[in-house]
Amino acid sequence: MRCRKVSLSALILIVSVHSILCDIIDDCSLVIVGGSTAALGAAISASTKLDQRVCLLEPTDWAGGQLTSELLSAPDFAYHKITDKDTNFTLDVGTINRQANNQNLLFRQMITTLGNTGRCWVSLYCSIPDQFLSRVIQPLIGNIRIYYNTVIKQIIKDESGRRIIQIDAIQRTPRASSDEYCRFLSEELPDWYSPDESPWFSKTSLSFRNISFVVEGTSWGEVLVLANASYLQGLMEQFDGDISGVGNATCGQSFTFDFLEQLHETSVDEPSNPLPEPTGGGNYSLLGYEWERIWTYRRVNTSTTSAFVAVNDLTIQNWDRGNDYGRDYFYLPVADAHQQRDTNQWQGGVNINAIREAERQAYGYHYWYRAKAPTNWANRTVLVRSVSTAGTCHGLAKMPYLRESRRSIGINNFLLNISMISGNARDIHGYIPHDRLCLGAYNVDIHSMSQCKYPAYIYQYYPVLPYYVPLRAMTNRDIDNLFVIGKTMAQTFLVNSATRLHPVEFSSGQAAGIASAYAIQSNIENVGDLMQDEHLRQIQALVKSITPISWTINGTQYPDDSASSPSFSTSTTPSTTTTSHSSSPIFSLSLPIFFLAMFFSIF
Repeated sequence: MRCRKVSLSALILIVSVHSILCDIIDDCSLVIVGGSTAALGAAISASTKLDQRVCLLEPTDWAGGQLTSELLSAPDFAYHKITDKDTNFTLDVGTINRQANNQNLLFRQMITTLGNTGRCWVSLYCSIPDQFLSRVIQPLIGNIRIYYNTVIKQIIKDESGRRIIQIDAIQRTPRASSDEYCRFLSEELPDWYSPDESPWFSKTSLSFRNISFVVEGTSWGEVLVLANASYLQGLMEQFDGDISGVGNATCGQSFTFDFLEQLHETSVDEPSNPLPEPTGGGNYSLLGYEWERIWTYRRVNTSTTSAFVAVNDLTIQNWDRGNDYGRDYFYLPVADAHQQRDTNQWQGGVNINAIREAERQAYGYHYWYRAKAPTNWANRTVLVRSVSTAGTCHGLAKMPYLRESRRSIGINNFLLNISMISGNARDIHGYIPHDRLCLGAYNVDIHSMSQCKYPAYIYQYYPVLPYYVPLRAMTNRDIDNLFVIGKTMAQTFLVNSATRLHPVEFSSGQAAGIASAYAIQSNIENVGDLMQDEHLRQIQALVKSITPISWTINGTQYPDDSASSPSFSTSTTPSTTTTSHSSSPIFSLSLPIFFLAMFFSIF
């Protein structure tokens, strides 16, 4: 393959006639390999410091990950309370998480721009995905160098094997005549990764060089695999924090193809299901909920001011016993993914058959749910097959909604583990790491796969406190110029199930974007060097200007981040933390609350 250097003004739209040419881009100091909500956060924060030296690779033409291309513009916040049985002391984690001063400033601004246009009940803010993209995200990213419809193909490292020096990618441009046949993701994904021209796409091979730092912001952990970096997948941990990798890498969480449904004023005929039923049937269920409750669960647009169903309602369908798919694992076995990499046949390292079956599961659920409608709504719900609204001709999301990814093993074998984010209610917050860079509070939430056996520790109850995400969770032990964010962070399977939601993903990306920009501006070459006190202090000061790194609970900061206190604070364990238990609504003495952890919840 011969490569040519192209200028910034010309590089985006140049298309190679054949697959023998590539375009060299050598002015991107920071390459963010994206697709996730975390990648969006990183690109926004880093570009404020590095301007056009930041380049974002997006696999689709909708930046934003689960907020947009995965059709889940209904961000989840914590909802749970923790009660100590011996004292009945209760900590309202949900209320703490929803406080404005505990939220990422930009993320809060983003979700309040449109507000709760659907009056949903899964979140305080549910809005139409394409509107969230056009009215909220696009104004924020207009000046960022984004390579849309671009997937990573290969990584080249230096002689030491510890630095990424080149990233090769494939950019596709839809042909004008390619809309004659509507293809599902399972049909066209291999085409995305092929450098060859096809009836549907013209291709450009891109080669990013002269790279200072890379951010792993893919939804699938592709950088980790292609860089031959240490990572965990699925249930490879036999216990929380296990880095041996001897566990089960073919079981984890189920995944979902979300879609939009609309309620018409009168009965309307709809095309019959074009896809076969999934193997083994759909096994659909409302889980005891009324049909109307499922409809309004993630409703994103309504004309009513009430919680009732109304004509022209638009709702996102993302339901545990509906379009959740859990019979096959999304990721290929590790050996198979490595074979793709080593033979230069990389296609994401994902299970195409599982994707195909998940598409069938989603379509089947729509028709099943439509048939279950009460008499007054019978035959009035349709699957929205609008490219402008849903992003695709078939109505399913551009990308599947994933609850996990391949997870990095950090510097010095670090993994953010469950003991660092959970504890007793009286502890108030999780373990305070000295290198904390953002906050999180969501509970452990695992959507199980139907044919997987889970280790006993997965079923235990873990009371998740307001917690902290450290810089070490954004590192990899093998690659010196790599940051990992979102679901690819150095974290355990359990912790990922608590950090995987929109707010934490976005905040981790924002923090890593600031840290990577700081490293480049300071001529620092290794992520590990940022652990030095002098650098951590400055990075934390920069990060806390855009997202809090201390919790404000009952008017007190944990830890105190005021100007009189050092931003680089002393680590304390939850068991040694003390506070006065006041009469604030966040704290209460109540009757004992006994409940099992909802590992297999509907959320």
